[in-house]
Amino acid sequence: MDAGGNPAATGLPAMRVLHVCDSIAGGTGTYLTELIPEQVRRLGRGNVCLIAPDSQTDYFEAALLDSGVRIETFRRPSRASGLYFLRNAIEGIVSDFRPDIVHAHSTGAGIVTRLIPARGAYKRIYCAHGWSFDIPGSRMRRSLISFAERMLAYRADRIVAISCFEHDRGVAIGIPPEKIVTIPNGVADRPPVERPAEWPTDRLKILFVGRFDRQKGLDILLDAVEPLGERVSVRAVGAPVVDKDWVHYPRLPFVKYLGWLHRDEVAAQMAAADILVVPSRWEGFGLVAVEALRASLPVVAASVGGLTEILDHGQYGFLFPAGDSLTLRRLLDELAPERLAAMRRDIRARYLELYTADRMIDEIHELYEAVLKEGRGERPAMVSTASPAAERPFGSP
Repeated sequence: MDAGGNPAATGLPAMRVLHVCDSIAGGTGTYLTELIPEQVRRLGRGNVCLIAPDSQTDYFEAALLDSGVRIETFRRPSRASGLYFLRNAIEGIVSDFRPDIVHAHSTGAGIVTRLIPARGAYKRIYCAHGWSFDIPGSRMRRSLISFAERMLAYRADRIVAISCFEHDRGVAIGIPPEKIVTIPNGVADRPPVERPAEWPTDRLKILFVGRFDRQKGLDILLDAVEPLGERVSVRAVGAPVVDKDWVHYPRLPFVKYLGWLHRDEVAAQMAAADILVVPSRWEGFGLVAVEALRASLPVVAASVGGLTEILDHGQYGFLFPAGDSLTLRRLLDELAPERLAAMRRDIRARYLELYTADRMIDEIHELYEAVLKEGRGERPAMVSTASPAAERPFGSP
């Protein structure tokens, strides 16, 4: 393939892909940074476009900005009102860009793209990146979201589940199994960090990476480590995003808040840490855990959602009940350095087997090709590979 990305040169079908996001903070932004540059390389400049909020352009990473993707923005004064401006942006860009695939990311984008009447013959792909009906809240709210997802499922050509857990939760609320394809997230491999971050201490070095929002459970970690101050050193990478008014974490002398860091800086922190803690209250996948496996960094995680799959129910890490800071405290207090060192080789092998970006990107392109063939009345090839969490093909019930 030439530098500009010529699909014909590799036998790849020509297609135009429009990615639609109502938020790119956190895992969704990482996902797109892995996916879009390679799509531009495969499909060519001018054939991949991204719509994102104008208030979140600071989250764009250099790899995305430099990829040659066309980026369009829309106003997002608030989460709800932003959907009106997103709808207008989509309608204008669709008529100009003329996509073959519209790939929506997260709930708001999924609602808008499926409610808009399709202008042209494009196919609609939707990825929730974690179901909103799994977010703790009132029973009525969760029931309404479940109903909306069930009804709108018929307006998508396929729904991408990022874990077997997410697939099964979708089927459980009544989404037809044939609509859902399971394609677990992946991240690109990278050479070992040459210079780990400076972290001069003999204490257990604990790293947290994620939003300082209720979902991610930073408060659970801090509650767990507060009595362990003489034995641990904690670094927290991130900042509040969704719950900016929800601040529930103490200022402890052995905890350092680093703010958001570039991915190379995060890799350096992982190279210096003894363990990553992922104390999420709910999680569709848990991409940061895969980034830790790639770095041979042992993980302690809440046993929720896709995290249990990534760690194979505790075979490649340590699990504790979600929200249980006492169990997390005991687990951290009892970790032996020898056991952590022995785990490092096995957990990287799990990453290489199941969670590379190349595998994820190949499966997404197979999905695109399958739905386009269906639209032309052709019989598509099966989109399936071995599931990382169960002995069944992706997308099967």
